[in-house]
Amino acid sequence: MPGLTKFLRIFLYIAPFPALVFFQVWTSLGRDTHSLLIAACAMFIYCLFVLGLAARFDKPSYFHSTICGYFLALTLSLALWPETTGEIITEYAVTGIYLCLFIAAFFPPILGMDPFTYHFAKKSAPKAVWSSPIFLTINRIMTFVWSGVFATCAILSLYPSVVTRAVVPIVIIVGAMLSFNRQFPRYYLKRLGLPPLADQRGSHLLSKKDPASLADCGRVRCSSATTLDAPCTNQPRNSVGRNTMPTLQLQPKRRSTMKVIAFNSSPRGHGTSKTRLLLDALVKGMREAGADVETVHLREKVIRNCIGCYTCWTKTPGMCVHMDDMTNELFPKWLKADIAVYATPLYHFTMNATMKAFIERTLPVLEPFLVQHDGKTTHPLRQTPPLAVALSVAGFPESTVFTQLSSYVRFLFGERLTAEIYRPGSEMMTLPEFSEATKAILEATEEAGHELVDSLRVSEATMERITKPIMDVDPMARLANVFWKSCIQEGLTPKEFHQRNLPPRPDSIETFMMIMSMGFNAESAASVRAVMQFNFSGALPGDCFFKISNGKIEAHEGITENPDLTIESPFDLWIDIMAGKADGQKMFLDQEYRAIGDLSLLIRMRDLFGKPQK
Repeated sequence: MPGLTKFLRIFLYIAPFPALVFFQVWTSLGRDTHSLLIAACAMFIYCLFVLGLAARFDKPSYFHSTICGYFLALTLSLALWPETTGEIITEYAVTGIYLCLFIAAFFPPILGMDPFTYHFAKKSAPKAVWSSPIFLTINRIMTFVWSGVFATCAILSLYPSVVTRAVVPIVIIVGAMLSFNRQFPRYYLKRLGLPPLADQRGSHLLSKKDPASLADCGRVRCSSATTLDAPCTNQPRNSVGRNTMPTLQLQPKRRSTMKVIAFNSSPRGHGTSKTRLLLDALVKGMREAGADVETVHLREKVIRNCIGCYTCWTKTPGMCVHMDDMTNELFPKWLKADIAVYATPLYHFTMNATMKAFIERTLPVLEPFLVQHDGKTTHPLRQTPPLAVALSVAGFPESTVFTQLSSYVRFLFGERLTAEIYRPGSEMMTLPEFSEATKAILEATEEAGHELVDSLRVSEATMERITKPIMDVDPMARLANVFWKSCIQEGLTPKEFHQRNLPPRPDSIETFMMIMSMGFNAESAASVRAVMQFNFSGALPGDCFFKISNGKIEAHEGITENPDLTIESPFDLWIDIMAGKADGQKMFLDQEYRAIGDLSLLIRMRDLFGKPQK
């Protein structure tokens, strides 16, 4: 209502009710029919004035029209049948008022018109929600409750008592219903997992747009985090995990501090999850660059599967039917973020089921309408989703293992995808012998976090550092196969195997040299200069030797001259000694194997090789 003072605005809200109160008081004083006619006519003229004033500055409510009609009917009845009408009014004036209010409240929604509370609710609710089915439902419920109250008060007023005609109705209307007006919308929205209307000012959480107005939406906003949405464009990129910014320069939502929400879908906990290891480094870098970052571990949340009911598109636009952690917590946080990081381990060459379920539940961000852009059909966005960063790890050593995942997220997020961070060969990252290489990878990932906050991209140089191989593919495959064979032979999961601090069981001279080199303790061997020769017999005969100098080790196959220590043993026996399954000292005394040369090296064998016991 533009141009009105606060006083006039309040006056228009309550203007019909003083007329009813005045007429009730006037009739209670025992006036004659002529006085009642004058009073009814005066109230009718007053209501016409209020109607005109409301029409000038605002849309009149049903109460304005109904009460004006009520006094018109009283005026005509008193003019045509003064005696009969005067008796009825004198006896049932209060009942007539409540019946008038009941009619104004009950019949408009029955006839398909807006409920009467809708007129007043719009004054305190953001315009974006006025046409929402949820907003209308709240007001219909409130209107019918008020109708019931008015009907109850009308029935009570038939009994000629001040208690039933005045005290009880006042208690119900003032004591209970005014509080109901304030609390019911908040309660109803909370039950649906939505914020109060007062907190939705400027939001489109409940809004429902005209599909015709969305014809151009597909140009920039056609991409969203849902499988039902096609991308605006698929910009070519140099290789998997390397990013080039698309032609459209995207900017995050305007605010003083960039808000980032990182979703980790790994089922593993801290210490065993390589996804979390890499994500933690990225988050650290983003925080150091000044971003406000929240990490959500999806394994700790209840996210039910989408059931394809489309309730979020029809009955409750923008809100899922499931009242779980996704609806009540994660979806609102996701909408408020500038950037969302989707961190997932590589399962069957794409994201895992937990992350897929999360993304499917972002369907409410779309509207159901079909729009065409560049020959592609898409759904328009109800709200703008955050920019996207994809992060994943895989055990395979080649970067090409992420090809399918990369194709999917590029299709999924389109121009909103700002970076892809993929780390192949990630199983090596938790092994102590590769700690230096892992440190370099995590430092590069932190730098990626800085770059994302500063420029919404990750540089080629940083991605090369993140994806740099820890070791060559062939030896990595050999070690991986030995490790898995050992787990199978021991009947242990990888986690249980590491918890027992077991070494993988070599299956050849080559893998024996690799495992011994990986288990070399450089700190304990800092002052050692020696050559150790191994001559194996039995199931896997062969020879190899190790040169130790200045805290470094070199492994060679074959026989060397003048070694400091020579060990001659059946291959399986020595491997059992390495694994702790055989007592090395007892086997030596029982002459199950021979050691020739500097026996102090034999005594120090466990210090020079093998992980420290936990």
